[in-house]
Amino acid sequence: MENRIVDRPIREASEAHVALSLVLDVSGSMHGAAIDALNNAVNGMIAQMKGDDRLKNIVDLAIFTFGTYGQSKVYQGFRAIADCEAVLLEAKDVNTYVVDALNRSTDFTKNRCAAYDRAGGSYKPWIVLITDGEFHDDEAELNAVGAKIKEREAQGKLQFFALGVDGYVKAQIEKLTNNPGNIIDAKHAHFGEFFTWIGKSLKAVSSKEVGASVSLPPLQFSV
Repeated sequence: MENRIVDRPIREASEAHVALSLVLDVSGSMHGAAIDALNNAVNGMIAQMKGDDRLKNIVDLAIFTFGTYGQSKVYQGFRAIADCEAVLLEAKDVNTYVVDALNRSTDFTKNRCAAYDRAGGSYKPWIVLITDGEFHDDEAELNAVGAKIKEREAQGKLQFFALGVDGYVKAQIEKLTNNPGNIIDAKHAHFGEFFTWIGKSLKAVSSKEVGASVSLPPLQFSV
């Protein structure tokens, strides 16, 4: 039986690829309608990109979950969208510790991009954080992982976005990025539109040459 957390080989290795890492809150506050909305939104994005003959092979998705201290998980290692199965996350962890998941996602993403660069090249990877609560991590550890993310951003090697819902603390997420404009206030009802926007954005990014400047489509919530 396949080990879901192991990265899969790169499809269409001679083409440039883009790595998409989702870092998702599965703490208890996400239980019920919120986690259902998140599952539906992620699966909707996968279906959207599977409908594109190019995107499904050049966008690789990895998923990391966080909640209870010491129990962050690699839910799914990097694999082409074409190879992604339905996501079924459960929200049951007690607290909200994010540092380990961010470290893993940053390291996995860096390694995946190195593999792309040995093959057909890579577009700037994306890490997308979604949370609805206050982080309980040690402040020094939060600052340290923030420094790692900020360094990658400053080098032009990472695009970081965060979607904050309900009780999230924006000041904590601001420690993680050089680009506070990429921190988005939202509601659970916005998950679907947000992930549709991700799919449209990655299509725009991958329609250009690697390293080219790209204007992302506007993100507007209808509810």
